[in-house]
Amino acid sequence: MRNKIGRWVGVLLLSVLLSACGMRFVYNNLNWMAYWYIDDYVDMNSDQRALFKPMLAHWLNWHRSEQLPVYLAQLQLFRAQVDSGISQQQLLEQVNAWREHYRVLASYVYSDIAQLAQTASQQQLNDFMSKLAEQRNNDDRQQAHLEYRLEHLSKSTERWLGELEPKQQQIIEQLAERLLDTRPDWHTVQSKWQQYLAYSLGQQRQSDNFEQQFYVLMVNSQQLWPQGLAERFTQNQQLWAGGMSEVLALANKKQKRHILKKIDAYIEDLQSLIDDTPTAVKPAVVAAMGEVLGLKPPLLVAYCCLESSSDDLPAK
Repeated sequence: MRNKIGRWVGVLLLSVLLSACGMRFVYNNLNWMAYWYIDDYVDMNSDQRALFKPMLAHWLNWHRSEQLPVYLAQLQLFRAQVDSGISQQQLLEQVNAWREHYRVLASYVYSDIAQLAQTASQQQLNDFMSKLAEQRNNDDRQQAHLEYRLEHLSKSTERWLGELEPKQQQIIEQLAERLLDTRPDWHTVQSKWQQYLAYSLGQQRQSDNFEQQFYVLMVNSQQLWPQGLAERFTQNQQLWAGGMSEVLALANKKQKRHILKKIDAYIEDLQSLIDDTPTAVKPAVVAAMGEVLGLKPPLLVAYCCLESSSDDLPAK
């Protein structure tokens, strides 16, 4: 009985913590949460964990000190643009900036990951490829293009603005109809990416080109895009930015407060992560929460973030 009470107290305390700062919780505990995500794809042995641990610590120190200030400045610019009326071009620049932030991150870690991949056994490679194939099959089970686009656009827009006005919803519906269906292209990219990965992790692991092959996989996968996808991708980006800029231009006062409040929350979280000493939660506490909720570790983290994001619900 004492163990059960202690577990529930731990869950309660953790819930209080998460309600204050979900993003900060996850970021400050990535040093051990990362293992949960990796274990969902491949079971690392003790030597690999010993190799990975200093890599992860180095990545996190670098990211906190050098990348979070860049993200903070980007968000502060985004807030100023939204407050004054963001244009289609500014939205495009924001999207491209965040894509570049990912490229910087991937460029920083890919060499270490390539080194770690060279230690993988054939069984680990087989398990990893099976997981990717399983994930791909699940991703293929989607709604029709128009239905999927409309639902995704509506939900994501409401997450930032709250309940939409009829005119805004009409713009969303028109945008969903105009966007090109690039899912066949992305299925092709995913298939080629996995084939390239399997080839790289096969006999090529000991070759001099292995690290460069990992660069293509992690940083420059656009090399694997089918002909014409880059143009279709750009066209969809422009259509999206045009539609979203129209929706934002029609934002009422309540919607404006809603989106600025959300951006301010992210800014506050980033500033706190930059300024404060990381506050870690013991893995055992979170593991207990997972046991109570019946969630696997990766789903538990997702649950924590969702539970701490009640402000993401549409404003009434």
